[in-house]
Amino acid sequence: MENIKRKSIKGYILLESLISMALLSFLVTFLLSALTNSRQQEAQENQQIESLNVAQMAIESQLTELSLNGSVIKIRQGSTATIISDHGKEILRLEAQN
Repeated sequence: MENIKRKSIKGYILLESLISMALLSFLVTFLLSALTNSRQQEAQENQQIESLNVAQMAIESQLTELSLNGSVIKIRQGSTATIISDHGKEILRLEAQN
């Protein structure tokens, strides 16, 4: 009888260990994916900040185009609006109010 009890106790310990490892691996995977997403979002935000900084330099220098630090800024000024784009994508539109 004692031999069967020992085997069943070892079996429960093994099952608990497997469940614990599966739970731990799930949590680690979840945290790493959240961290990766956070870093990607931060990189995108830094690129947007850099584009706006280059756009500010272009406006202050009275240039219509400026390429710097991976940003290609083009400024189009109309009678009522100023459009700032980076790599052809509009990043800022300023319109005059009457």
